[in-house]
Amino acid sequence: MRRAFLAGFSVFVIASAAQAQMPGPNLAPSPALLNETQQQTPLITAPQQAIDDRTAFNSSERWIIPTFYVRVREKQRRAARSKKYERALPAGIAAAPAKGDLLPVTILASLDRLPGVLLRELPPARPSTDRIMVGKDILMVNTSTGEVLDVLPNILY
Repeated sequence: MRRAFLAGFSVFVIASAAQAQMPGPNLAPSPALLNETQQQTPLITAPQQAIDDRTAFNSSERWIIPTFYVRVREKQRRAARSKKYERALPAGIAAAPAKGDLLPVTILASLDRLPGVLLRELPPARPSTDRIMVGKDILMVNTSTGEVLDVLPNILY
């Protein structure tokens, strides 16, 4: 009986050692098994340019704003008011503004701001910036110069 137990235990230890040497389907091979010519590429790569949170929407804003408008659309569908109205660009703006464009300060004052319900969910706006709606896009604009700092495209319906 003792001999059978030792034989079973030794088979278990040898099988475990062999399995430890072989990488599983979700495991990368050990560094000893990699050749010098093989290089592992990282699964998650860093962005090419660092995003400056002072002049761009941060990750929470990029998540909260679209999620808010999805909830608004769902409520309107359930309330049988699912008509879509075309959101035209305001007078004085010929094309959808891109990052780096300058908006005239006179037009900037007449553009729509984000709703108060949404503003309460968002972190406070950075100094001298404002979040505005233009056409179907939401822009972060420098209020003193009118420069478009960042764009969230096609959020509005």
